Amino acid sequence: MRSKIKPNITNFNFVLTSIVLLMYCAIRFVKLFLKNSPAGDEFGFSTVFNLYQEKGYSAALSEGSSVLFNIAASFFNLFFSDTLLSLRFTSLFFGILSFLMVIKIQKTFFSLSKNYFILFIITSASILIVSSIFFAGINDTMIYFIISLMIFVMFKYQKEKKIVKFSLIIGLLLGCMFLTRKMSVLYLPSIFLILILLYNDLKIKTPLKLKSFIIIISVSALLVSAFNLPNLAKGKGISFHEKKLDKEITWQQLQYLTAIMNSNGDVENGQHATLDQVKQYIKKNGKESLPSSFLGTIFFDISFTVKQFFKNIFVQIIPITRLSGLVFLFLILFGLQNFSKKSSNKHQYVILFFFTFIISLCLIVINYIEPRWYVGLLILLTVPVFSFLQEYSQDKNKKEVLNFIFINTQLLFILIINLPYLLSNYKLLLQY
Repeated sequence: MRSKIKPNITNFNFVLTSIVLLMYCAIRFVKLFLKNSPAGDEFGFSTVFNLYQEKGYSAALSEGSSVLFNIAASFFNLFFSDTLLSLRFTSLFFGILSFLMVIKIQKTFFSLSKNYFILFIITSASILIVSSIFFAGINDTMIYFIISLMIFVMFKYQKEKKIVKFSLIIGLLLGCMFLTRKMSVLYLPSIFLILILLYNDLKIKTPLKLKSFIIIISVSALLVSAFNLPNLAKGKGISFHEKKLDKEITWQQLQYLTAIMNSNGDVENGQHATLDQVKQYIKKNGKESLPSSFLGTIFFDISFTVKQFFKNIFVQIIPITRLSGLVFLFLILFGLQNFSKKSSNKHQYVILFFFTFIISLCLIVINYIEPRWYVGLLILLTVPVFSFLQEYSQDKNKKEVLNFIFINTQLLFILIINLPYLLSNYKLLLQY
């Protein structure tokens, strides 16, 4: 009888946490997905998609388009004939696909026991549901899917070692990323770092490495150019969806001034400088007083960049914990000490990919780093972390006790952190 107590408690917590997350998901679905009007970045995406539908592909390119996202949304629009609903279904579709792809990565390349697999599913679902990105009509989930697919291809290549085929696929996926959003440039350090480590692990010779990189870059550039031919023919360059602020002001300039004002105590976290404040600042200090590109924000003022970098790194602990529970703490306490001992380098690849992207993101001077930019990687990070926990407990005498503690502590944390929102919003479900 006593031997069944711990398994019964674990199973009860699995069920209870799942119910809470399902209710949380239903509330977010009603509040966000079923909302009749666009919110936040949906305004910009719906404007360009309307242009895409009414005046065609070339007109949307000229305005600044998330090319693949609009193409995918146009498929859903065949069924709904509703701009906002089509965008949201596209986001939901790729959010589910990315979730399924991470599950496939886990099943194909990692080995989690039944309980750790269930914990992985619940934690991943919690990240996706609490962030609720897949309920918004924006292109983040498409990037999540492409990245998870790219990771799958990288892991699969370790077995097949067909470098030309591999390079072609990675080049196509990289091109698809840039056809989705401009911010994909921040993934480049992570991608090329893992590629270098992968080639080194497989003892690929330098000439073959160079050949692979040339193929990847060439295929990516050709794909992006092909989809942008109408724009290139007009001399307009590559089209990206960007926030339309003002003809005179870029999003990077707004973010940089906001960071300065926040550092001086003139603006609170989560708030932004106004366009008029940016214009006045430029008028007073000159056109070159604020950087206007991602790269520019990094090198404009190195000392300020370093200051903002450490601030942003530290601040991310809060949203990461809110979304994933104790995953980050488990990684620090039990994962990193086993990092170099792993016989499988796939654990290192995922962790390095995540942290390299976070570092790249935090190097850009932005007043507020939105968790949605790394939610897809955070879901992927749960796989090696729970694998580490599983292996750590196997190395100890009290395997059953440790597994019970690890699993139930994570489940209880997810329960406790999500219950307040559920209790304050559950009446919304009673209206349907």
